[in-house]
Amino acid sequence: MALDTSGRRVELSVIVSTYAWQGALDVALRALGDELDERAEIVVAEDAASPDTAEVVRRHRDALRISLDHVSQRDDGYRRSRILDLAALRARGDLLVFLDGDCIPRRGLVDAIRRAALPGWFLAGKRLHLSRSLSRRVLDGGADVWRWSPARWLLTAPREVIRAPRQANSVGLLVPVRDRRRPWRPGGADFVPPYDAYGCFLVVRRADFERINGFDTRYEGWGHEDVDLAARLRHAGLRCGWPGPRATVLHLWHPERTHAASVNAGLLAETRGSGRVEAVEGLRELAAEPQ
Repeated sequence: MALDTSGRRVELSVIVSTYAWQGALDVALRALGDELDERAEIVVAEDAASPDTAEVVRRHRDALRISLDHVSQRDDGYRRSRILDLAALRARGDLLVFLDGDCIPRRGLVDAIRRAALPGWFLAGKRLHLSRSLSRRVLDGGADVWRWSPARWLLTAPREVIRAPRQANSVGLLVPVRDRRRPWRPGGADFVPPYDAYGCFLVVRRADFERINGFDTRYEGWGHEDVDLAARLRHAGLRCGWPGPRATVLHLWHPERTHAASVNAGLLAETRGSGRVEAVEGLRELAAEPQ
């Protein structure tokens, strides 16, 4: 494990990507502050530097008992791959946890990750889509949903939850527990999140991330960069597992985004068809750039 500047071991780095939504970032950091211990750190990866985001980070840095770092880049369009690679270069943990800034981690996430992060595997999760009204309450500070028990969710759903794709119709399974695609059950099928949505939550060992040269920074505009990463991890021989229901994140409502341009779709098709492991333009190329 890596050492932080105080000499403590840093086991995992949670990299939170954010793009001009300080309210969602504030909630995500509050939830992570409840969950993480001294063996973890947070790195905020901001695509479009803003003084408002810097202020949110400063406020939480003063309150948290763990390390909180902040990496940003100028606003030059949607460049999520690049900022995630920059944050990974800054991160010190041996386990990288990528969390989308509009997703809230639930209680027990870290224990689930630590149990499931086995050699030869990377991890992805599921998500529950919160309604517009519940999302507003969360953002206004009126609902600490990351602390809610399964019983509380039973009382809340389906009125306040928009069911995620491929999840059970039963209200009792909105945070599903019956899923056998766990890393400690190697005979099962690999886990594929609904709609290939790896971007909301993905866990990979640093050594594996560096082996595939990180995210491919050729992806610009919304879409497919996370699926590309997962495809190359599989090409490298890794399998994808599900850490369990505690790793189901809570997705805040927002207007639908426009899907990726055909350029990104073409890049993904080339990756899948070629069997290529390394990003064409990724972590190493970014590290070599003048800072």
